[in-house]
Amino acid sequence: MENESIAPVNHYGTDNSTREFPPQLYEEVPLFDNNTTSQEKETLENVADVYSIIIALDHIEKAYLRDSISSNHYTQSVNKLLAQYRTYMNMEDVAKHVVDLHDFKEKYNITASNAITRLERGIPVTVEHAIDDDSTTDEGTTAGDQNNNSSRGKYNAKNVAEATGNFITVMDALKLNYRAKDQLHPLMAELLLSINRVTNQDFDNRSKLIEWIVKINKMKADEALDEHETRELLFELDQAYKSFYTLLE
Repeated sequence: MENESIAPVNHYGTDNSTREFPPQLYEEVPLFDNNTTSQEKETLENVADVYSIIIALDHIEKAYLRDSISSNHYTQSVNKLLAQYRTYMNMEDVAKHVVDLHDFKEKYNITASNAITRLERGIPVTVEHAIDDDSTTDEGTTAGDQNNNSSRGKYNAKNVAEATGNFITVMDALKLNYRAKDQLHPLMAELLLSINRVTNQDFDNRSKLIEWIVKINKMKADEALDEHETRELLFELDQAYKSFYTLLE
């Protein structure tokens, strides 16, 4: 009898409906062993939370691009996730594990390019590009109505006052030697947000403000602006302040 080649038998099924996986795949994989300290456990759990934030943020970014959620819902959700991410990254033990976002992405095989971009820029795309909320303003008018008023030179006095106050706050902070990321980024982000409440029209030096927000956001926790950068930021804030007021005339 001639030798016949025998095909190997697949013990785990041949299609998705009948496939059976090896028993070990159903076993729970422990994240810690008996030698793991309480501090190490807490650190790993926090790093896992950072992973979850990245994945959640990527889903929200994609949902917004597909027009599946409103601008208002998107902005609120992204701001919350960005705040949570910054909170974790201010923890020294977590920062050591997530030194670089792209390295973290490669290490854990994360496919979330939209989330990585948003984390690097540090502000929602609606804030960056002054995209209108589809909600009702606190004055009882829609965002569209407010834009129509803006085009006629009519601006909400309360919003103008808040934007003006935020310009002054950031410039005063720099003069008081506020130079660290956690000191400046929230102030700069709030400034841009308050400007957007007044108008979504572009004006000279607005793009410079965004560049500074992104630059500051990419700084490490222990980094700070040097004297030259501080003076440059002060100058461009002053120029943006003047351009903003010119727009209101």
